Amino acid sequence: MSCFLQIPVQVLLRSALSQPLRILLIDDSADDRDLAIRELEQAFPNLQIEPITNAEEFAQALDANRFDLAITDYQLRWSNGQRILRTLKARYPERPVIMFTATGSQEIAVEAMKLGLDDYVIKAAKHYIRLRVAVQSVLERVAERRRTARLEIRLHGLLTQLNVGVFRATLDGRLLESNPALLNLLGVRSLQDGIRDGLSAFFLDPELRALTQEGEREVLLRRPDGSEVWASVSETLTTVEGETFIDGIVEDITTRKQAVAQEQQLSATLERRVAERTAELEEVNQDLEAFVYTVSHDLREPLRGMQGFAQALLEDVGERLEPLGREYTGRILAAAERMDALIRDLLEYSQLSRSRLPVQPVSLETTVAAALTQLQPQVQACSAQVSVDAPLPPVLGNATVLLQVITNLLTNAMKFVAPGTPPQVTIGSEDRAEFVRLWVEDNGIGIELRNQVRIFRVFERLHGAETYPGTGIGLAIVRKGVERMGGQVGLESELGQGSRFWVDLRKAAAR
Repeated sequence: MSCFLQIPVQVLLRSALSQPLRILLIDDSADDRDLAIRELEQAFPNLQIEPITNAEEFAQALDANRFDLAITDYQLRWSNGQRILRTLKARYPERPVIMFTATGSQEIAVEAMKLGLDDYVIKAAKHYIRLRVAVQSVLERVAERRRTARLEIRLHGLLTQLNVGVFRATLDGRLLESNPALLNLLGVRSLQDGIRDGLSAFFLDPELRALTQEGEREVLLRRPDGSEVWASVSETLTTVEGETFIDGIVEDITTRKQAVAQEQQLSATLERRVAERTAELEEVNQDLEAFVYTVSHDLREPLRGMQGFAQALLEDVGERLEPLGREYTGRILAAAERMDALIRDLLEYSQLSRSRLPVQPVSLETTVAAALTQLQPQVQACSAQVSVDAPLPPVLGNATVLLQVITNLLTNAMKFVAPGTPPQVTIGSEDRAEFVRLWVEDNGIGIELRNQVRIFRVFERLHGAETYPGTGIGLAIVRKGVERMGGQVGLESELGQGSRFWVDLRKAAAR
């Protein structure tokens, strides 16, 4: 038994690593997967990695059960890290999971830790090396847990052999009977030694005997040799021939107490680690923001040149150009304008994803009126009929973002109509318990059910730019903006029957 108890964690870990290390790598980005594999192969030569890029591959991998550890990104096109974590832990609760992401937050990390996440690593170029460190640490903890589990099985076997203390005492605390396990727990050779050393006073309190027939207590017991042991004492009052005794069972719970202390220490360590990872993520986000703005400005500078010179070419020598030359120049100018619009939309979407968004009571009627004023030239150009079913109640939101959301929805409603059909748009609202639902209804071409989720994604277009111009980001901005305000977005539509887009936002408190 002593040999079993002394097996170190390093021996168990070496034994585990002698077998192939099988890892599920759940990440949509091929580049990120390649970089992660490169780092892991440097630390684990005997490595088998199965990349997971969609829900079907994930389900097949779970059914096959051929992995020792899973590494998952948080933001996936088909899911997210928390749902992946829940699914994995539901099927394989002891299988370790590491979240390796650049899109998480402190709240996401803390919630994931509560769900059983083993580690949380920021995905950035300078942090890739930390992934293999995290895997090594997780494997060590797994080996430690296996060692602990074996110890628990062994201890359970000993307890089934009555390896717990049993005693009988009088109400005034005098020990009458005991078994060898109790003497061993007390650290004495005989009952008389225990009585002489006064050990009964540590777990027998005569004042408690009149309060209850039975009870359980935890006491810290100091042995004659100076060592201390935590004991759980379960006691029952028994009356025999008119005399009342205390019958009790004493269990050594020192290991359990130490485990609780270690768990508290581990929890503090995890919280500190989450705080560190969050600080690193904030630094990465700041670098990303600077990068996005730098790239956008660098991209827009040559675009302005293309637009300016193409326009100048048409104005200065357009009459001398052949029709084909004028057509090509016009196409260059139009392409540059589309690229410029795309960059602007990307900046707006990126800003919605990163910036803090305070919410407060906002007037829907005022915001809708502002959007219609802003879109008046477009309304006149396409001969649109726009009606508002007033009154519109106030909501909790951000005035700037809400204006952008409504503007995008109205632009979308006026754009996607059959050729030659004047747009007819209706704006209204309805009460939805704690929410207000604002809806924009049109007489457009409609959307098939299978495409109604896709249109809220970035760059998702159901029609060519020649038929319906745009960047494919407008509705993604709507979804992101509404979610940042604590609401939801959706639509009801049938192909050829028009669409009703709706936005649910929380009611503003009545004044």
